[in-house]
Amino acid sequence: MLEGGLSNRAWRLEAAGTLWFVRLGHPGARALGVDRASECRLLAAVAAAGLAPEVLACKPGSGLLVTRFVAGATWQAADVAREANLQRLAERLRTLHGLPVPAGIQAVRYSGQARRLRSGLPSGPDDARLHERAELTFGRIDDRGFTPALCHHDLHHLNVLDSGDRLWLVDWEYGGRGDPLMDLAGFLAMHELSRQATSTFLDAYGGLRVGDLALVEAARWAFDYVQWLWYRRRFPPGGGDDGGRTERLSRRLLHCDNRALDWDLG
Repeated sequence: MLEGGLSNRAWRLEAAGTLWFVRLGHPGARALGVDRASECRLLAAVAAAGLAPEVLACKPGSGLLVTRFVAGATWQAADVAREANLQRLAERLRTLHGLPVPAGIQAVRYSGQARRLRSGLPSGPDDARLHERAELTFGRIDDRGFTPALCHHDLHHLNVLDSGDRLWLVDWEYGGRGDPLMDLAGFLAMHELSRQATSTFLDAYGGLRVGDLALVEAARWAFDYVQWLWYRRRFPPGGGDDGGRTERLSRRLLHCDNRALDWDLG
């Protein structure tokens, strides 16, 4: 059995001399924003474009996914800060965001995700302040107008495999038709790059309008807010240990400071 994320189980399987990756999705994933049917359609598109491993089977009803096993190194936090890697990933994302959007791919709006995730959650002493700021921030982002694109939405370094000549993106269950700015902001928020590294990454991507560049920091804060809500719903009080992630995200949100990211968030 392979080490996986917080919600799924995964194995490496050898059959007829070929290695395959097998994942069984968490049964409660829909409550966290996962659409398995959309995921299967998305995987078919990105695998055909060479961005993700070849898909052998994808079964929405059971959450079963079987893909070709990529013999590559999973990125670690230190890999993210290397200039050449930032450029390589930016180029992969530019390719992703330029692909045609197939029918049947779920639309993902972070503002809608946030409202759904916070519905029914118990309120803490600072929650109203954060919710109010979030509505204002999402208003700025959503109202600017953008062309929806295929997005990954969970660009943590552990979801990047490096086979030497290519970067592969894995774990697409939160992907969909969305805002490219939020896809980029998610990567920046989770890895807290320096100002210079951020510029290197965005320059290599090269596809943001001037107005979008002005909203990058706001989008990073918005992504953190959705992460915070996700952890609160995934790990309710007394229901499991999130390793302190919820509290650390809460502190960052309240201080409006993304520079103190713990590398373990993700």
